[in-house]
Amino acid sequence: MQVKRHKVVAVAAAVAMVVVGSLATASTANAVGTSLKGVNVIVGSKDFTESIVLSKIVKHVILMNGGKVTDKTNIKGSVTTREAMIAGDINMYWEYTGTAWLVYQKQTDVNIAPKDLYTKVTAGDKKNKVTWLPMTSFNNTYAFAITKANATKWGVKDYSGLVKNSKMPAKPVWCVESEFQSRPDGWAGFRTKYGISDADVTVKVLDTGAIYAATQTGQCDIGEVFATDGRIGALGLMVPTEDKSYFPPYNAALTLPDSIAKKYPKLVTALAPIAGKISNGVMQNLNARIDVLGEDPDAVAKSFVTAAKLAK
Repeated sequence: MQVKRHKVVAVAAAVAMVVVGSLATASTANAVGTSLKGVNVIVGSKDFTESIVLSKIVKHVILMNGGKVTDKTNIKGSVTTREAMIAGDINMYWEYTGTAWLVYQKQTDVNIAPKDLYTKVTAGDKKNKVTWLPMTSFNNTYAFAITKANATKWGVKDYSGLVKNSKMPAKPVWCVESEFQSRPDGWAGFRTKYGISDADVTVKVLDTGAIYAATQTGQCDIGEVFATDGRIGALGLMVPTEDKSYFPPYNAALTLPDSIAKKYPKLVTALAPIAGKISNGVMQNLNARIDVLGEDPDAVAKSFVTAAKLAK
């Protein structure tokens, strides 16, 4: 799940850049097709790089096929973003199967195959009148990372090896972001699953995206990360094996209200192929271009749409 890069370029600057949201009606000046002429929608996203670039890909598919888009990407928090769509403040965003299953549908079983989980969450969302487009093959599960150097020094190969390990600091610093700290699939459950005592660790809560560099520099001994993030490999981090099956699959899929899907059936047809073009490696590369190389999310998304031939 790691991306190899020649060097890390302005990671901090890239992170600062992507958390600045945009709210603007985009033009259709660069349209190369007319299949979505007459479509006018509001595209949103959560507040981390992957969610932002995925939604900007949707934005550029629509624009380059003659439609209109209002960009409301970079909304803080999963629940807030979901509620914005239900309320009609945005018309679509990318959601993760595991998040929908545990957070919105209040289920507890995590030992479910990715395709089966997708089937369950799409069925469960029918009562909410939410349409799920096809899911991606990549699984952006929550994960914990350590430096490769520490993995060797501590002899760590799996998550259990991070607990009560005599080679590690007496009270290792575990860094998590605020949403993970409060989620049902977050820190409290993970700590219970792996037998982590409050007395044996120090927990720090950092902003989304800040944990990667903090883990590399030693501010965090163990950092909570997203498995498809390009900074894992670029910063010399590694993710030990999850040996107790705590996290469910987190495959991404574009979600939108049934009303929008029915209003614009040609939009559903145009957007459905996106998921099939984004593998684990492709997603890592898109993330790394933004967070490691400092490229603009809009430019990255637009170049992907062109390369993937999603504009006709």
